[in-house]
Amino acid sequence: MEGRWSRLLNSTVNATSGTALPTGKPRPSGSLWPFGVALAVFGTLVGTVGKQLIRRSELYKQEHREREGSILFVLGLALQVALNPACDLAGYALAPASVIAPVTGMDIVWNTVMAPCSLNEELTSRRLLSSMIIFLTATASVLFRQINEVDWTAQHVLHTMLQTRTMLYAICFVAWYLLNVCVFMKYERGSPVRGFSLGATAGTLAGNMWCTKITAVLTEQCFSGDCAAWHHWISWVMLVGAVFFSTSNLYYISRGMQQYEALFMVTVYMGSNIVTNCVSAIVVLAEMDSAPWWKLGGYTLCILGMMAGMVLLTEGEKEPSARDRVPCIQLSEDVAETNYGESVRLGAPSSWDRVPSGGI
Repeated sequence: MEGRWSRLLNSTVNATSGTALPTGKPRPSGSLWPFGVALAVFGTLVGTVGKQLIRRSELYKQEHREREGSILFVLGLALQVALNPACDLAGYALAPASVIAPVTGMDIVWNTVMAPCSLNEELTSRRLLSSMIIFLTATASVLFRQINEVDWTAQHVLHTMLQTRTMLYAICFVAWYLLNVCVFMKYERGSPVRGFSLGATAGTLAGNMWCTKITAVLTEQCFSGDCAAWHHWISWVMLVGAVFFSTSNLYYISRGMQQYEALFMVTVYMGSNIVTNCVSAIVVLAEMDSAPWWKLGGYTLCILGMMAGMVLLTEGEKEPSARDRVPCIQLSEDVAETNYGESVRLGAPSSWDRVPSGGI
């Protein structure tokens, strides 16, 4: 049992950071790697279904089907919190991280294929192009990841956290978070800026995997018999940080999925998630410090490509017309119809396409 947990944590850390652990533990038998890949792909499908259930729950509430909407919301949240991470963990335990990593962007593919059918959303050419850019650049980034062996101890963790680069990263992240909460999220409901802010805030919170990596490494060491690191307070700070980043994003992604279409929200969420994971790996964990120039350059271009895809997507979303605008604090279920007798689908471009650009 102890060895199984050790392998499970070791493979999870490798998957989230691309860094090999100095444990000397052998990986599971290679004969099971196809099953591991299948579990990882299934995990991305589960995550996509969970997000779409949250979106469908809001559509039901707009139709005054409160009971069905509440059930779907709880079910979607459960898939996001429990089943999706369990599939990812099991997949990484059975297959090498280098094989699993390219399928992490499959959420975008599933969502692009399913949303037009399951949610009756419009797959515009810009949405399709943006999704392809983000997925392809995220997959290509795996080719430029640098694999380093780091002997993580409590002292090394403390040294990493006290570095100037880490503190600058923390300051920039807090500033980015406050900019979203205090400025961008104040835009009217249905605004692409507000939608981007909700998805990007959730994605950047979830993408801070460096706490999870460090916590998993130190926990794996403890399962192997060396629990010295857990006698230091910094290890517990990392544990609190890992729990915070893995749960705090749920509030923002749930709000985003309730107010905006999945084709827009999931793409922004996954793109910002992967970008933050990549940036934090470079700045905080210093994983690319010893990388050759061509790897660092290619990795940076992939990050810029993902950011460009998100900008392209947001620019293509239409602003709500004057009659569609409602205060941000107004609950969506209270906005079922306008004075014109038409149903309002917040954040849905297809409901705005019939409004001329010059207004009515």
